[in-house]
Amino acid sequence: MKVKKLFGTFVFMLLCIASVQSQEKTITGTITDQTGAPLPGVNIVVQGTTNGTQSDFDGNYVITASVGQTLVYTYLGQRTTQREVGVQDVVNVQMEEDAQALEEVVVTGSASGKSLKELSFALGQVKNELLENVPATSAAAALQGKVSGVSISSPGGQPGSNVSIQLRTANSLSTGQDPLVIVDGVILEGGLADINTEDIDRIEIAKGAAGASLYGSRAANGVIQIFTKRGKGNNKINVTYRSEIGVKEITSKYDLATTHRFKLTADGSAFDLSSGSREVDDDGLSDNPYPISRIFNYQDDIFTTGVFNTHYASVSGGDEKTRYLFSYQRLQDEGIYVLVDDYRRDNFRLNLDNNLSDKISLKTSLFYSNSNRDASINSGTTVGILFPALITEPIYDWNAVNEEDGSPFNYDSNTFDPNIKNPLYTLANNDKTEKRNRVLGNVSLDYRVTPWLKLNGSYSYDFENNTFEDYIPKGYLSDDPDGQAQNIGFIQRSNFNGRAQNTRFNALFSPFSVDSDFNLALRFSYLHERYESEFNNSEGYNLAVSGIRSLDNITDPPSLSSQAQEILTDSYFVIADFDYKSKYIISGVARREGSSLFGPNTRWANYFRTSLAYRVTEDIEIPGVQELKLRASYGTAGIRPSYEMRFETFELRNGSPTRATIGNNDLKPAKTGELELGLNMNFLDRFSFEFNYVKAKTEDQILRVPLSAAAGFSAQWRNAGEIDATTYEASLNANIVRSDNVTWDLGIVWDKSEQKVSRLDVPAYLTGPGTQETTLFRIEEGQNFGVMYGNDFIRSLSDLPAGLTPSDYTINSAGFVVDQATGETPVRRADASGNEFFVIGDITPDFRMGINTTFNYKNLSLYALVDWKQGGDIYNKTKQWLYRDGRHTDITSGLPYNFYQGLYNVNLPSSAFVEDGTFVKLRELSLYYTLKGESLGNIGNFINAMKFGFVGRNLLTFTDYSGFDPEITHQSETNRANLTTRDTDGIGNDPNTPGGDPNIFKVDNFPYPTTKTYSFSVQLTF
Repeated sequence: MKVKKLFGTFVFMLLCIASVQSQEKTITGTITDQTGAPLPGVNIVVQGTTNGTQSDFDGNYVITASVGQTLVYTYLGQRTTQREVGVQDVVNVQMEEDAQALEEVVVTGSASGKSLKELSFALGQVKNELLENVPATSAAAALQGKVSGVSISSPGGQPGSNVSIQLRTANSLSTGQDPLVIVDGVILEGGLADINTEDIDRIEIAKGAAGASLYGSRAANGVIQIFTKRGKGNNKINVTYRSEIGVKEITSKYDLATTHRFKLTADGSAFDLSSGSREVDDDGLSDNPYPISRIFNYQDDIFTTGVFNTHYASVSGGDEKTRYLFSYQRLQDEGIYVLVDDYRRDNFRLNLDNNLSDKISLKTSLFYSNSNRDASINSGTTVGILFPALITEPIYDWNAVNEEDGSPFNYDSNTFDPNIKNPLYTLANNDKTEKRNRVLGNVSLDYRVTPWLKLNGSYSYDFENNTFEDYIPKGYLSDDPDGQAQNIGFIQRSNFNGRAQNTRFNALFSPFSVDSDFNLALRFSYLHERYESEFNNSEGYNLAVSGIRSLDNITDPPSLSSQAQEILTDSYFVIADFDYKSKYIISGVARREGSSLFGPNTRWANYFRTSLAYRVTEDIEIPGVQELKLRASYGTAGIRPSYEMRFETFELRNGSPTRATIGNNDLKPAKTGELELGLNMNFLDRFSFEFNYVKAKTEDQILRVPLSAAAGFSAQWRNAGEIDATTYEASLNANIVRSDNVTWDLGIVWDKSEQKVSRLDVPAYLTGPGTQETTLFRIEEGQNFGVMYGNDFIRSLSDLPAGLTPSDYTINSAGFVVDQATGETPVRRADASGNEFFVIGDITPDFRMGINTTFNYKNLSLYALVDWKQGGDIYNKTKQWLYRDGRHTDITSGLPYNFYQGLYNVNLPSSAFVEDGTFVKLRELSLYYTLKGESLGNIGNFINAMKFGFVGRNLLTFTDYSGFDPEITHQSETNRANLTTRDTDGIGNDPNTPGGDPNIFKVDNFPYPTTKTYSFSVQLTF
């Protein structure tokens, strides 16, 4: 009987438990973060079901579940949390921050954001911690030496200038290598010079078509996405103030000749002018001292130590409904040239995040920049200033007054070469100013229809206004820079407005529950792009009244010019990211794009990407290896033609048209197909390694094809060539030391690339970056893109051309073959057919490497970045000019002056001026000490932390290059406020390569020198 009672009781208990477990109930609760602040938008699902919900503004949620089931809580940047349903009806959850997830989630090229571990293509990333060590003046400069496969052509020390960027290899023969840049969802049209780095949270870089296919016909050169800082909903106001003040100076000066080749009087007190002019000394050597008590160094006259300072302040905060960040930055930079006004820039930013309901959120990003720049030094070149400073013989006092009116800086002091004028007079009296206003804005609205469907719409805006003024006063004495303005004066005013508006709609599907082994993010998108610009220019000579800077003051007939364009583009694309258990990963992209820049017969272009990845260590345990991922990706992306390339163009001035290029209804964007194979590995709990092998082909190159006179136009832009490129990339990050008081991190990036013109459907041609270098670089099928072409002066007797007797020649102390009799004639290479033009150089480096390290000991932090470029040739045009005028120090070596004139080669390309561009630079250095908490004493009651320290940039350079700096600082012509200069004598005016392409055409032609800076910085956080 007792046994039966016990058995009955046991059965009754089981039935009761089963009844309780099968009973569905309503669960409520509040979800908070690690600080206790409510978390809105947390996904809550019942494990193994499709039953789910989200937390509201206040972190509250309601869901139905049965006892024994498990609730799964997920939120970006927080660790996934699980709670089993019991008898309680209230389940409150405090989530914990997932630091690893916060660091690794990226969005570029993906459907909705992926962990780097789950990405199937290579993506570079620069985080805020690395940017804050040594803040750059612009966002583009901040990438230098920090990401493999990234090449930066900086503007030297010129304040306010754009930086040219190349990702991996060159893909375009004519339109430049600059990537697509997106800032907070805004597709930029006007460059990165206005964006300050203090606002940046992180930068993501898709370096080629294999990762950037999502972005279509603007992405073959890669994509850079910049994400700025935003407020945090922690119910706390955060205030940051940072100030930096420092000085900048040139890294080196030219060693110039202090002797000459001319005859002197018998007592050596003056030049021998008995014949009416100076005559060359009979010995032909440049070893005679100047007959003057003081030798002037004009580099000391034009260069100065400039002061720069930045002030940055931000206020951020918010709650669960609204988060905000407001910031302001002021930059003032004097530069390194005397008599040039300082560059000033004021930046304002406002970022807002609003949760309008538990399903609707609004994100707003607004940015305004205002800058003023002295345009006397324009577009990376200082030919008008540096040229006379280096060429002029050191015997004239530039600071003497003008005898005509007593004004300073005697403009015509050069009595032996009156064509060379005193640039100090020009700087003091010719005013060129550029003012730029920039507005960036993006508004994005998200609507989460269901846990598996989210809709998004956004509108972005990039507005740029540039105004330019060039004023030469009445009574101006010099004929430099404009002989027509001499004495009578000149004024020019131009205005450029550019407006880019983009509208986007997205639908994101996530059909699988968070606890499923399968994961799919599927996004459908539509993008409409509209770009409009207008340019107006007025100028004229002969000012009626001195001192009046008005177009009404012009008495001669004025010259007028204008330009306007409108570009429309529509794109439809879909992207799918799929994985199984986060170890078998597949991603695909398809995009169809139509643009007014494409010919009507080829109006639409298609792009795609397929990528795979396998996380080996999810299946196989490898001792010491925490992560091993193999991946492969193939994608296509395009390069759009410019407005002028697509349409029929005329040069129209004052009602008089001249035909330029004929339009092309079949013109289509160039297309790059890129294969990327790579691996990622984390090992020994301290190291992470990445390697990429990349093979790319860019076909349908957009080239200028000459036409016969019968066509009525000089040329037409057509699709007519291909480039093949190969890249190897590697990066290694190491946490060498990790302890409570000491940490030491090391990062190394390395890359090697080459590019070759594999097909050319037009005859081989010469091009270059500007007026004097348009015949230096040869574009030819089978040749590397970036080869220099010219006369090769031989250095071995075995290379003597046929028919010359070796005994009649010798090798001089400079290493060149010259005639035995006089030593004055260097010998050119010639082949059997008599051809004397050969490949004399190649800009392609052997490799690039960047090494950054951060060492922390308690509150002390030391950071350094070393940048290394091995190989890659530079054409030293500055040196060639100095040879011509006998001003280079080589001329005083004891060899005949005529020998150097032979190498000068009448200003034609000469192998004597091709130099190895290898360098190792200490690019960045900082040393900070941070005080916080009790160490601040009483002020610690309102100051959370104080960080102060020393910051240095370009402090050391190790190189054998003979010029100012092996980083050539010429840049493409981007001064759209001054179209006249761009069309006539600006850098990049060669019609075959309109942009100049500074990443390829490495020519040192009196550049704005690179500067080194020393500064002190203090940062306060409240």
